[in-house]
Amino acid sequence: MYKAQSVWIASAILAALFTFTSAAAQDKLQEKGSGFSDAVITELVTSALDNDPVLRRMQIAVETQEGVVRLSGFVDSMAQVDRAGDLARRIEGVSRVRNSIRVTD
Repeated sequence: MYKAQSVWIASAILAALFTFTSAAAQDKLQEKGSGFSDAVITELVTSALDNDPVLRRMQIAVETQEGVVRLSGFVDSMAQVDRAGDLARRIEGVSRVRNSIRVTD
C-alpha cells in the first residue's frame, strides 16, 4: 500500500513537471512575440513525446535547426516511428520532420 502511494505521488509530480515545462515553453513563445526558437520547439516536441503513453518509455532524441526537427533513437515498431513523427509535426513552428528513428529487433 505504501509503495503504491509513493508511485502515485511520483507520477503526479512528474505529470505536473511536464505540464509546467510545456506551459513555460508556451510562455517563452509569447514573450518573443514572433517566430519560434529552435530550443522552444525542441522542448515542446520532447514534452509531447514524454507525455505520450506509448512513446514515453522510448529513448528518442530531438534536435531542431531552423524549424526542422530531427528525431533519432530506437523504438519497438514502425507504428511508434510514425506516431513520433506525427506528434512532432503537430507542434506549432515545426516546418519539417526528419525521422531517423529505428526499430529494434
